[in-house]
Amino acid sequence: MEDNIIIRRPEVKDAFGIWTLIKNSEPLDLNSKYAYMLFCTHFRDTSVVAIDPDQDDKVVGFVSGYRPPVQPDALFVWQVVVDSSMRGRGLAPRIIRDILEREYNQDINYLQATVGPSNKPSEGLFRKLAKYYDAKCETSVFFSKEDFGEGDHEEEVLFHIGPIKRG
Repeated sequence: MEDNIIIRRPEVKDAFGIWTLIKNSEPLDLNSKYAYMLFCTHFRDTSVVAIDPDQDDKVVGFVSGYRPPVQPDALFVWQVVVDSSMRGRGLAPRIIRDILEREYNQDINYLQATVGPSNKPSEGLFRKLAKYYDAKCETSVFFSKEDFGEGDHEEEVLFHIGPIKRG
């Protein structure tokens, strides 16, 4: 895909743009600006931002991720967001692959994420990544609807992909 999108580790200066993108991307859960600042510092090696220089350096994509302490050879993707102007262009799998292909992340063997049953685009994204990495994709309920207490939050299904095969 030919474009001018800049894909890199996030920096503190990106946090407000990330927060704004997620705020405008319902039904994603919006976290505090502080939380996004932490992802841009503490978790920058396992997160990624996509910047469009043709739109005044607007944040057009973001993935927040971390290595679970109980499974440091896994990347858990917390949030994936792509600006509506960029959807359908393959940006989401591209930026997740950027995290996994970084030299210091070569010891990551598994990709994990939770997806609500009604979120078919995210389900498709993670199945596509499993195919790309020639990896098994197993699913199981991670958090039940009841775990969220009152409200209408769906259950969250864990996608466990791996082991991933590179190159």
